Amino acid sequence: MLLAALLQAPQVAPLVSIRTTLRQLGDHVDEHLATDGATPELTAAKHQLRDWIESRLAGQGEDINTRGFADTLHTAIRDANLLCNDCDFNYLGYLDDVRVNRDGDFLVVVTATGINCGYDESVYVYAWDGRQWRRIWEHEQDIYTEQEYLPQTIDDVQISSPDAAQQRLIMLLGAQTICAGAFKNLYARAWRIDADYRTERVLNWTEYGDDGIPAVLGRVLPDDVLFEFMAGGVIAGDPHTAVRHFKIDHGVARRVDPIAGRPLDFVLEWLSAPWEESRTRSESAPLETSHAQLRRNDASGDFPEATLRCTVGDDLWQVTTHLYERPKRYFRVRWRSPFVFTMVGVSDTPYPDCMVSDSRGDTYPNLFASNLN
Repeated sequence: MLLAALLQAPQVAPLVSIRTTLRQLGDHVDEHLATDGATPELTAAKHQLRDWIESRLAGQGEDINTRGFADTLHTAIRDANLLCNDCDFNYLGYLDDVRVNRDGDFLVVVTATGINCGYDESVYVYAWDGRQWRRIWEHEQDIYTEQEYLPQTIDDVQISSPDAAQQRLIMLLGAQTICAGAFKNLYARAWRIDADYRTERVLNWTEYGDDGIPAVLGRVLPDDVLFEFMAGGVIAGDPHTAVRHFKIDHGVARRVDPIAGRPLDFVLEWLSAPWEESRTRSESAPLETSHAQLRRNDASGDFPEATLRCTVGDDLWQVTTHLYERPKRYFRVRWRSPFVFTMVGVSDTPYPDCMVSDSRGDTYPNLFASNLN
């Protein structure tokens, strides 16, 4: 029994220390409601948890069984009374399960420390150095002011293949951590990592959208970040799939097409963007008047008719809207391969040549499997 206790002590002691740190935060939650109870002591708990995980990781080989390793972490955290099954959104003082995944040659570990309104998640990436797993990159929230503290839920971490210079991109997708409401800030961030594992952040995108499960889906290449999310639909409107695509060149992210995968989604993106942006996707200057008349931030309305293909030009489509309790409007959209859209015209009446049913107009494409060059 004494031998068993001695063998168990090195694994239990760090978790007891984490529990002590987290419980102290819980005791003072009312003093820090502006940051959901989070203070710099939360970073201390994050690092205690990270260091404990790395102490367990030290005994793992290059062929680590990620599921089995995650299961052993779960058991230890559960036995230390650090998991909460009935917290009513206030998880301050607790942890969530550690997620462990393999991405090619890399190991990705995501941890979650409780706050007053959900969890604040952190991510760590490890590379095999020939003897052990070594941490090469991490992302945490460690500024605890009302304006700058942005607790996050991490939906996905992807690492690209290397380019000719052995440089990669790390992409992180996620959402703001809040305990109520379907709409919140969504995040997409990317870092360039070189052959010596030096990193540089090249993308820091935030936009308001629908927090689905997951909130953001994406794909990363050595010089390319592509993702989609649900936008619009805030007040009695139809949400739509918005697309964001960035080319990374010499550490600079440049936004490129596509912004949507269907003509209907493009119309909503065209309407919701400021004219300075929509102008670049318009075929004539007079469209500014229609854009100004129809643009509203509440995005309420619906689409009462199917998208139709036009016959005067095989790349023209008609989208019908019934927005803002106003009469129907008909949008004439040019769709060039693969997913480059421009606005051609806006009318109070249907375009007479747009009468052809075509399922492509209302089918969501698989952008991630598409060649967008």
